[in-house]
This record gives sequence, structure tokens and C-alpha cells, in this order.
Amino acid sequence: MGFLVVFWGVFFAILSGAILSYISMATMIGPWIAPAIVLASSLILKLRRVKLEKTEQNQALSIIQTIGSVGGIIGVAIGFSLPTLYFLDQNAFNLLTQNAVSFSIMIFVLCLAAGGFGIWLARVFADKLVVKENLSFPVSKLIYEIITSQAQDKQAKQMLFGFSLSWIVCFLRDGFLKFSGFLPKIFYVFPSIFKQNFSISIMPMLWAIGFISGVDIVLPLLFGLASKYLVIAPLNYYFNNLTQDVFVMAFASGLVLSELILSLFKYPKNILNKIKSFKINNIKINNNFNFKNIINKNIINFELIFSLLLSFIFLTYFKFSFLSQILLLIFIIIATYQVSYLGGKIGLITFGRFATFIMIPMMILFKLNFMQITLLVVFFNICAGVASDLLFDYKVGKLCDIEFKKIYKAQWIGLIFTALTIGFFIWLLFNTFQLGSPELFAQRGKSRALLLQSLNFDWRILLLGFIYGILLKRFKISPTMVFGGILMPNNLTIGLSIGALISYFEKKSDTKFSLWSGVFAGESIWILFVILMRVLVK
Repeated sequence: MGFLVVFWGVFFAILSGAILSYISMATMIGPWIAPAIVLASSLILKLRRVKLEKTEQNQALSIIQTIGSVGGIIGVAIGFSLPTLYFLDQNAFNLLTQNAVSFSIMIFVLCLAAGGFGIWLARVFADKLVVKENLSFPVSKLIYEIITSQAQDKQAKQMLFGFSLSWIVCFLRDGFLKFSGFLPKIFYVFPSIFKQNFSISIMPMLWAIGFISGVDIVLPLLFGLASKYLVIAPLNYYFNNLTQDVFVMAFASGLVLSELILSLFKYPKNILNKIKSFKINNIKINNNFNFKNIINKNIINFELIFSLLLSFIFLTYFKFSFLSQILLLIFIIIATYQVSYLGGKIGLITFGRFATFIMIPMMILFKLNFMQITLLVVFFNICAGVASDLLFDYKVGKLCDIEFKKIYKAQWIGLIFTALTIGFFIWLLFNTFQLGSPELFAQRGKSRALLLQSLNFDWRILLLGFIYGILLKRFKISPTMVFGGILMPNNLTIGLSIGALISYFEKKSDTKFSLWSGVFAGESIWILFVILMRVLVK
């Protein structure tokens, strides 16, 4: 990795962390920052006096976005979860954020502990998800198409057309400055019959992800959507003392639990194989002993020890019991795998709902306070987000013919510089805008707080979800994918389905990836542009 590649990667890591932490709290959306990083980096590389060869340029772009995207995913992970504490206990939140230095140090340690553990988990999962199962990782394909389109005129034109088309739609939808726009953001489908349950969002980004994912991936999501009304609604009517949100969360938790238990004897094998390497008798010392080779061979072990030690220090400081720490890490390993698997399938990192799945049993077993609950969720979000992001980067690296080791080192660089800077940016946001105000509404944090304040868990509902998951598995339908369809807002599922339907009727869909890469990149950058303009105007 050259100095300029690392420099620009670090620059985008810091910038994307600041931007996405704000966007995730202001808009409830966490758009992928990687397409914007690739586009901006390609323009920067073209300004170099010494031009790179095509392969070198593609690899440079891949490394830059690997470093830079870490900031974005951590910004979203924290922005979605940390404001929860404000809505639960404002005094505790104010105490946590009253000093910029102490808050920044706390975020630094949290990012290194959770992010380092996430990087280690990604290395464990990579062989299964990236190599053996060769999951599609649709966002990785989008990033790869954007990278390679810089060197291929036809693809570049397709991408530019898709990018322009996306901006036109967004401009007509959202408006800009004095132009208010006239396209509705949402079309309701037969509102007289379905009320506001079914709608189509004018979000080109969703169509692009659905197109790349394909029908096979989206069908289980549609099955989940149908399950809301054909399975969950009648059952919820029987438990009429519970709100719909609480019932759905309990049922969906049982659904995910079924897949976790059914796969219990398959999945942990990869992790156990890594842990076995800790045994000292596995290290053979002989006359040809080479310390450097041992370090390289056991880098995963050192990384795991470092991240676990830092995690225990952090969690102990906030008064988590030792038993709760062990159980939390076990839950995080299982849930991070599910998040990574789902991300590899559909391209969306749904760590928010899985955080709730971890939070509920921890609350019941250990009677955690609001500070501990919030930090638990932030820890998991960072871990799962960084692990999923690294797997996406591994896939991009594989497509660009880059060694995993280089991708791995690049993400550590991004993690370290993000951890050093993002705490200050978030503190600045909290002290510039009022949480809960239109400028920093923090809808995700508020929703989780409301759930915590009204939670009434019923084991019978959990059992119903578990049984339903067993039935789905018997018919070779993924409970995790159905889980996503149940918890996703209907407009998101329908938006993905529109893209998948277009892909189904396209004879050679793979030839249109560049076009949809442009569409995806277009709305991602549009969101960043609009938010930045609002901040600058104010």
C-alpha cells in the first residue's frame, strides 16, 4: 500500500465517520459510503502525474474504500444506538457526554474493542461465507462494478447514466433550494383496502439492491411480509394484551432462535478450530524456530487476545459482571454470524434488530441498567458492522485479485483512525444539535427506548416463533431471511422486490450491473449532498 493510498483512505475514513454518524441520526438512514469513496478516489487518482495501470488503479481504489468505509459503518452503528440512552435516562446521557476528552477516549476504547473483535470474527467467517459458500455479497459486486467501470468505457457510460437517472429522480422527489419537488416519496397501494400497510417508496437505492440480489434472495423476504398478515396477525389477535411491536419482536426472536439452534452443530466448528490453536502444544519449537513466522502464523490469536482483553476492561469499567460478559460475547458471536450471512445474501446489514435479540435475554438474566443496555447495543453494532464490512471488502478484494492480508491490514488502519476521531465528531453533534429535535431526531434510538419501556416478554410467543422457524426450515426456507421480511418495513421489502422483478425479466441481468451500480451510488451520494448542504446553509 502506497502512502497516498493510505492517506486518502484515512481521509475518507474520518470524513465518512463524521458524515454517517450525523446522517444516521438525522435521517434514520445509513447509506453505503463505499460507492461515493470509489468515485471520489477515482477522480483523485486521475490527477496524479504518474498514471497507474488498470490493475494497479483498481487495487488502489479497493484499498482506499476498504480503509474509508470503516468510518461509515462505525458512524452508522453508533448513530443508530447511542442516542437510546438520551431517551431512557437524560441525566446518565449528559454525564457520559459532558466532557469531550473523556467521551472521545470512551468511544476510542469501545471502537477498538468491538471493532477488533469484529475483524477477528470476519477472518473466522471468511472461509465459509466468502470462499466455500461464495455468497453473492451484492454490495461488493456493486462496488467492484464501480471500480472496474473506471477503466471500461461502456461500463462507465452505463454507470454514469444510472447515476444521472438516480439524481434526476431524487431531485424531482426531494427538490433542492427553492424547488420543492413534486414526486411523492411514497405511493400507497389501494389505500381504501389496505390503508397504509402497503406502499411503494421512490428509492432507487432499493431497486438497485433488489436487482443485484435477484429473485431467489427476495422471495423469502416476501414470504416474511406475507407471514405478518397470514400468521402473526391472527396469533397476535389471540394475545390481545400485547402491542403489535412487542409481539412481533418476541415471535421473530423465536424464529431466529430456531435457525441458531438447528445450525448449532455446524457453525461453531470454524470458531473452535481457531480457538484450538491457542494450545501451546500446537506450536512446535525446533532448531529452525523463527519468531516472525510464529507471529504471522498466530496473528489471529494475538488479535483475539487484544480485543477480548480490551472488551473485558471496557465492560468491567461499566460494571458488567464476568458471567454477563462471557454470555454477551457468546451472543455477539452468534448474532454477528447471522448479520454477516444476511448481509452476504441481500446486501443489507440489519444489526439493529439482532441487537434487540441480544438485549432481551441479557436484560432478563442480569437486570442491566439503561447505561449498560445502551453500551451493549453499541458494542454489538460496531462489532457486527465492522465484521460485515470486512467480509464485503474481502469479496471486493477477491474480485480485484488482492490478498486477504492486504484487505485485513487496510481495515485495521481504518478502524484505528476512525476510533481516534469519531468520538469528537459525535460529541460535537450532541452539543450542537438537540437530540429529539428535527435536526437530530434519532428515530432509531427513540424507537428502541420505547420498546424497552414497554417490553413484556412472553415465552409462549417465543415458542410459537421457534416452531414456525422449524417448519420453514423443513421446507428449505431460511428463517433468517423470513425474519428480515417480518421486521423490515413493507415499503423496503416491496422496493427490493421491484428490483428483483426487473432482474427476473432482464435476459442478461449481469450486463446491467454497472447501470444499477450508478443508480445505487447516485442516491447514496445524493443523501450525503443534501445533508451537507443543509448543514452549510444553516
